[in-house]
Amino acid sequence: MSNKADRKRPIQVKFFVDERELGLIKANMAQLGIENMSAYLRKMAIDGYAAKPDLPERREPKNP
Repeated sequence: MSNKADRKRPIQVKFFVDERELGLIKANMAQLGIENMSAYLRKMAIDGYAAKPDLPERREPKNP
């Protein structure tokens, strides 16, 4: 187990949410295809938005 000094981001920030708010956060993450909550929350706190990248190589092939 690594300690805080070995981390790229050694400062932990905590906040509380209720069940409804957690559900909204998870729904927004799912809509964007983001699985890492820490990365999502950090991006939202710093930039105020998270974009869904349009990567053709990740798209499912369309059925004719």
